[in-house]
Amino acid sequence: MTELIDAVKQGDITKVTAILDAGADPNTAAEDSTTVLIFSAEAGQADIVAKLLAAGADVNLCDEDGWTPLMGAAAAGHAGVVKDLLAAGADVNPKTSFGLTALMAAAGGGHQEVVTILLNSGADFTAKDNNNWTALIWAAQEGHKQVMELLKQARDQGKSLSERQI
Repeated sequence: MTELIDAVKQGDITKVTAILDAGADPNTAAEDSTTVLIFSAEAGQADIVAKLLAAGADVNLCDEDGWTPLMGAAAAGHAGVVKDLLAAGADVNPKTSFGLTALMAAAGGGHQEVVTILLNSGADFTAKDNNNWTALIWAAQEGHKQVMELLKQARDQGKSLSERQI
């Protein structure tokens, strides 16, 4: 593991800053292709995410399975990091090799605020994974009733929440 990966995993913003200032690649990845931005997004480290993005990290760089920083933040329910990644240009609708989207990850985790943010940002609530599951099915499978209601509203209206001006 590199020093930058270790510093990110430790959540040490001072060390991350020093390593980046010394010229480290902000797109550094572990052997499994997980980038430091994915690690920090999954951990909800908003300060480190901001530092990596400012240093030029690719907000859409995914691992070998197609997992993106946005998916990591969405799956873990880190609404602030999700907003930061979207503001930095994160694509809201990419799919993993399994067909999973950030919206499905958030829905399956029961993260209502993140689901709302993603819907407002144009997330495709009709997207299906390789098992033909939509975000609504992911939420239902895990028993997340409030998230199910949000997704049903979006489905019934046939458009994103922002288009309905709520």
